[in-house]
Amino acid sequence: MALPLTAAQAEIWFDEQFATGPLAYNMADCIELTGPLDAALLGRALRRLGEEAEGLRVRFTDDDGAPQQVVCPLGELPLTVIDLSSEAAPRAAADRWMEADLAEPLKVTDFPLFRSALLKLGPEQHLLYLCMHHILSDGYSRALMYPKLATLYAQLADGLHERDLDAAAIPAFHRLVDAERDYLASRHVERDRAYWTGRLVDAPDSSPELVSLSAREPAPGRGTLRHTARLTPDATRALRDMASDGKVTMPVLMVAAMAAYVQRVTGVAEPLLTLPVTARVGAVSREIPGMLANYLPLAVRVRPGMTRNQLLRSAWTEVAGALKHQRYRGDRVRRDMGLRIDDRRAFGPFINVLNQDPELAFGPACRGVVTNLSTGIVNDLIMTVLNGADGSLEIHLDGNPELYEDAELAAHLHRFEAFVGRLAAMDPETPLARVDVVAPGENAGLLHGPARDDAYEGVVELVSAVAARTPDAPAVVDPSGTVTYAELVRRAGGVAARLGAAAVPERSVVAVLADPGTPFVAGILGVLGAGCAWLPLDPAAPHARNAGLLRDSGARLLLVGAEHEDVALAFAGEVPVLPLAAPEDAQNTRELPALGGALDLAYVMFTSGSTGRPKGAMVHRAGMVNHLWANLRRLGLADARPAHRGRPGAGLRRGDGRRPDGAVRRRTGRARRGARSRPVPPAGRPGLLGRRGDHARTALPAPADGDGRGAAGGSVRALVRAFPAGAADQRLRPHRVLGRRHPRGDPCR
Repeated sequence: MALPLTAAQAEIWFDEQFATGPLAYNMADCIELTGPLDAALLGRALRRLGEEAEGLRVRFTDDDGAPQQVVCPLGELPLTVIDLSSEAAPRAAADRWMEADLAEPLKVTDFPLFRSALLKLGPEQHLLYLCMHHILSDGYSRALMYPKLATLYAQLADGLHERDLDAAAIPAFHRLVDAERDYLASRHVERDRAYWTGRLVDAPDSSPELVSLSAREPAPGRGTLRHTARLTPDATRALRDMASDGKVTMPVLMVAAMAAYVQRVTGVAEPLLTLPVTARVGAVSREIPGMLANYLPLAVRVRPGMTRNQLLRSAWTEVAGALKHQRYRGDRVRRDMGLRIDDRRAFGPFINVLNQDPELAFGPACRGVVTNLSTGIVNDLIMTVLNGADGSLEIHLDGNPELYEDAELAAHLHRFEAFVGRLAAMDPETPLARVDVVAPGENAGLLHGPARDDAYEGVVELVSAVAARTPDAPAVVDPSGTVTYAELVRRAGGVAARLGAAAVPERSVVAVLADPGTPFVAGILGVLGAGCAWLPLDPAAPHARNAGLLRDSGARLLLVGAEHEDVALAFAGEVPVLPLAAPEDAQNTRELPALGGALDLAYVMFTSGSTGRPKGAMVHRAGMVNHLWANLRRLGLADARPAHRGRPGAGLRRGDGRRPDGAVRRRTGRARRGARSRPVPPAGRPGLLGRRGDHARTALPAPADGDGRGAAGGSVRALVRAFPAGAADQRLRPHRVLGRRHPRGDPCR
């Protein structure tokens, strides 16, 4: 009897039919068998498994364009017996053999769509290699088939006749297909659709994004790169303690860690992950091997001010919702999100936690340990977490070689292992912003932009150096007058001293609410000098937005310009408020400190929230410095050599005080290179832009009028958007108006 394909099988079928070459849909495991083994008896047990698990012996055909499957007799058992015991290194020879076999793709038109081999390494050392096409089986089915195989072997070894095994046989395969058909005809489909559209499309406070850890274009998975990390028992124990403290399961913990890692590496405020689920509801479906798995988007909210347990609860909420609605197909979710059918991007990196026991008993004297070799096709990146035989955790990171270099994949796994270890070791009340994502011994430039030949120098160190070299040079010009570099550093030192007096801990987030001008620049330098990060707040924003940003960022204090003190008190709540500028700052005699390193946080920037709830990106100091160097090179104020100090005294005019996220980089960038910054109020831009003595002007693109001229007036001949470091330099005259806003919200790289 011909059966329709499950939705998961149909996705694979059509993917292969329209592919321009073979796809890597092989999935494989090997079972390391230690002890006396009867090879003939193992063959009988394997044949019996194939007879019971009808989904392993289906043949796929095409009936006038419609794929179907028919359960067929197995015929000859596809088991190869190879004796490698005479090899100098039997295990290495076996690994090479399995690797070569795995690389040979099975095609959906083949029958049977699985193959196996018994590799003899020694008298009581064997490897049972099992390879099958993903269209036959999903990861959950491994947990059904391998224990079943071990049980059948033990029962046959005890002398049971095969007819005695019928009572415990696996249910018929058609019942798995019938269960999915019944779901598709039920009211649950609409209920599940409403959940996913409500979570991903219509949510007023959320706008998740598709992400990849690769910058390359999507490509079909025709091969796989793999790196593996085996956590020590102590590291595994620490993670289990962390899960227990957060009252979540280990799979939820790993989802949370992956979400936080992806957020930090990409800079995307609410990145999507891809969560493989069984899509099985009901006892019968859970007993039948077959391909039913579903791949769903998971949007775990990650905020800079979150604690570890808040992250875990956020992940638990998302995983629980996904599991409750797991039968609604991922391809339908993609359609509901408006993604094109030819869009090959995954929702995000896969995180697959298989909570299965790797140890099997093939009778009383033969022990089996399952090792995964491949989970199937890898279109982007898949992290698989498995239990080790010694109770530890094993992490496999598989990547598409079209998207990732081998070393790149290894680096991601090394970073993740270190990152999750830091999560387990951190104080549960510490904000996530303080957890480093760089692996031990790794160059920070690998994450934060193009590496520089010189040692890391922060903004505070560079501005202080300019002040020491040219103390009387003008640093900032605002309506109140001109401030020299010596005066600017003195005032910044006063701000840092007041933060210390207020007992603000190093690495805290300090919010700044002020208009452009000398106090703002001095405040940023003071916050950085005190070892803290700043959060720019817009004075014109609604109170509710600013209050929400304070809460989400975990800000410990709010620095307020004199003109906005009443506004700040209206939304600050329990966050302490201090003046941004105090009279004693100008007479400060304390040296401006330079606390904090390359990997400490520089600032937290939130999106506008026009598409939902504002989302924060955390930018580290090394990343900020790289961005500043890039902007200065584009402005023609610096070349690539750190010893070159640009043009001391060259002027820059800065507009749009309502967009502090981009403005802070421009102001600090000028100061660090010895140029003066001249904030321009919106009403004064047209007249001031024609003045002489300014080398360049900067503005964000938002204020531009419909014709693109904006406030620049007739003296500005071009509006240019400058992209992150590495983009083509812009050389336009007589003036350049640069608007820079990274599409991902200034990610930390």
